[in-house]
Amino acid sequence: MKHWFGNSLRGVCMGVADVIPGVSGGTVALILGIYPRLVGAVGSVGTEMLRRIRRRSFRLLVKEGLRDPGRLGDTPDGTHAGHVLLLASVVAGIVPAIAVGAQVLPPLLSAHPEQMRGLFLGLVAASVTIPARQIRRRSLRRWLLAAGAAVLTAWFVGLPEPSTRHAGGTVTLEFAEPVAGELRLTPRNLTLTAPGEGGGPDIDYGLRASRIVPAGATTVEVEIVARMAGGAANLPPGSLRVSDGTAGVSAAIQAEALTGGRDPGLGYVFLGGVLAISAMVLPGISGSFVLLLLGLYHFVLYSLALALRHGDPGGAVVVATMLAAVAVGLLTFSRVLKHLFARWRGATLAVLVGLMTGSLRKLWPFVDHAAGGREVMTLPGAGDPEVVTVGLMFCAGVAAVLLLDAMGRRM
Repeated sequence: MKHWFGNSLRGVCMGVADVIPGVSGGTVALILGIYPRLVGAVGSVGTEMLRRIRRRSFRLLVKEGLRDPGRLGDTPDGTHAGHVLLLASVVAGIVPAIAVGAQVLPPLLSAHPEQMRGLFLGLVAASVTIPARQIRRRSLRRWLLAAGAAVLTAWFVGLPEPSTRHAGGTVTLEFAEPVAGELRLTPRNLTLTAPGEGGGPDIDYGLRASRIVPAGATTVEVEIVARMAGGAANLPPGSLRVSDGTAGVSAAIQAEALTGGRDPGLGYVFLGGVLAISAMVLPGISGSFVLLLLGLYHFVLYSLALALRHGDPGGAVVVATMLAAVAVGLLTFSRVLKHLFARWRGATLAVLVGLMTGSLRKLWPFVDHAAGGREVMTLPGAGDPEVVTVGLMFCAGVAAVLLLDAMGRRM
């Protein structure tokens, strides 16, 4: 049973990572030492495994393996029984972790964006060494593969998030007292909130682009956009409130309705789920970030919250569509990856190194927001107090990888 609990704990770590844009569950699986086995287990799911599961002798073998994996042996039945146990134990950890993480992590990411990014930057940066040291024969060709994958990934994660289905409009911000010095408002340090329809989850809004407020100003008019796609973000006048401690803003005057929000179609949700789970399997490319680029991340989390907390049938349909897409994408892409590991293990590991290295761009803590929503990496200002806390969180991320790596080797 200790193997079951150990793999379930790994699944919990993977599930938490999968909720976070910029961090991949595949990265965590690699840190914990089960990535190749997990890819092989998922890739083996098919009619052959289903035929074996129907046999009573196979189910008895699975029960014996649950007590002592050493009894499984190297036979085809033993191999498939090991795959069943690995997948069941990991899924037992992933599912509740995603359900809980979807409620807990987004508010943390919104309230402490720099510190959380510093933590994830440390996690992924330290994780790059794990596939790198597994490459037995290093050659110029493999270094070029890694460099190409890093450049393409850095370009991909730098793409702006779309806002074509996001509600938006103009509001006037009031300050409790005149601004003492020039103030920079960004999509990350200004959050406006509206209660969800029918008691549903709150909906957050931010600036479309960064805005400079001159010293002495008491009000400023800004363009805002919902962070979630969908019609639920269309609001009548007077619906917004300012989140606590947001850049000294005391009130938001919304004289006009926020409009333009449209729900993504179920076909688009299915396609996004297939692409996201395919990316999620790869260390370095976050499935959550793919959903962000497709404008689905906040919409799916909102639908999940509606389904879990309120039993909303519309939210349940969206969640069911996403789960079907995850199953299809996972079973398809894992077979491709299993084949790549079997035939070109060294080259595949080199590409994974590049993917993880390129993804670091998305996790850089200090960014500005240009027009169109594109994030631009910046350096912190002199004396910026957040540098210390971000540095501490970065070190915590590195330490966590070292600890998990040692745990994975022992387990």
